[in-house]
Amino acid sequence: MVNMSDKIPIEQIVQELQIVSQQVVSLQTQVRELEGTIQHLSNQIESNTVYQQVGPLLVEVDDLDALNKSLGETCNQLSEHAEKLSSRENELRAAYENAVKQFESS
Repeated sequence: MVNMSDKIPIEQIVQELQIVSQQVVSLQTQVRELEGTIQHLSNQIESNTVYQQVGPLLVEVDDLDALNKSLGETCNQLSEHAEKLSSRENELRAAYENAVKQFESS
């Protein structure tokens, strides 16, 4: 297997690492927000009206179960994507460390 750092300059590794790291943080924040929303919805009294933002409008939610399901699916998808990006982030960190070692030894 060819080492990633043999093909990609350090600057490109650093740039991609920064982008991926920012994306991971952003996705993790979105997941936490969704989890909080799902938790808050589960604590709602049934007689309370729930609204959902659709573009610039707030629209009354007719089907809370469908909303909960949709939020849960979105949360799962974002979590999976965050995990994949975290793996990529680890790969890039290892490639960066290898590239630095190679640079220092040359």
